[in-house]
Amino acid sequence: MLDRRRIILGSATITLSSLSAHGLAEAQSYPSKLIRVIAPAPPGGMVDIVARIVAPQLQDALKQSFIVENRGGGGGYLGTEQLSKAAPDGYTLAILGAFSTITATLQKAPSYNPRDLIPIAVFGGTPNMLIVSPKVKAQSFAELFADAKANPGKYNVGSNGLGTTIHLTAELFKQRTGVQLTHIAYRGQPEAMNALLSGETDMMFDTASIHVANVKEGKIRAFAVAGPKRFQPLPEVPTLAESGVKGVEVLSWFGLMAPKGTPPEVVALLDKTLQSIVSKPTFAKAISEQGLDPMLMNATQAETFWRGEMEKWSAVIKAGNLQQ
Repeated sequence: MLDRRRIILGSATITLSSLSAHGLAEAQSYPSKLIRVIAPAPPGGMVDIVARIVAPQLQDALKQSFIVENRGGGGGYLGTEQLSKAAPDGYTLAILGAFSTITATLQKAPSYNPRDLIPIAVFGGTPNMLIVSPKVKAQSFAELFADAKANPGKYNVGSNGLGTTIHLTAELFKQRTGVQLTHIAYRGQPEAMNALLSGETDMMFDTASIHVANVKEGKIRAFAVAGPKRFQPLPEVPTLAESGVKGVEVLSWFGLMAPKGTPPEVVALLDKTLQSIVSKPTFAKAISEQGLDPMLMNATQAETFWRGEMEKWSAVIKAGNLQQ
């Protein structure tokens, strides 16, 4: 009986060793075939543009074919869902951002869990910024904030739709400060922007990079940056933290992600490759031309950041009773 047990245990050890060796061999040969990079947005949008900047450089560095596949729908939900259900072998990746956790958290019964995704690196981002209609009388954030606190509901805030980062930044601001603002959702950013310019809405928390020209030309005013530091193209605009409002930091960021279970060796290779790519001036220039600040969070830093994003947006959505 003892000998039989030894044989069974020995066979199990050999089988596990063989499987481990097989997985290691696969990781060491990676990449050996075409790699798909999902862009969870239609062609021409920022996610698509970033994917088409990153994919060719990964292709050159790893000497393997990369193809970008657009999978729009649901504000990034469908493309992120597709990644979460892909084989965790490193041959299906995606360019994701804050939307990847927001869209799932907004659902009462989502078809994927953001925790089933592995961030490989974050390499570009831009803060949201509080922009104000030219028809608002206040000339500074301090004036606007004091008036809004003294007159609950006097001001409204526009967005490009329920559950977007523009909308949720305003929600985060309201929750952190207790200021009562009336939210007005529009069908897309252009409509929301037209409402701000006409004075139909008073303010909006929008991506800083796309409003540099509008601010410099005096079409709108920038009162504060919802980021950890000032926005380089508009250095005179203070952060919300500098203005006395803590805990309202929102980046529109982009990074490369993989399904949970992707071999650590594959993640490490992609991480190392991206670090090399991001350090090149050509990459920084390409990202900067899209209005993004080049940055680099490696896999470990990106994991910490990703978990922070999940916790932040989950709390905002639940506190605002925004689940659908």
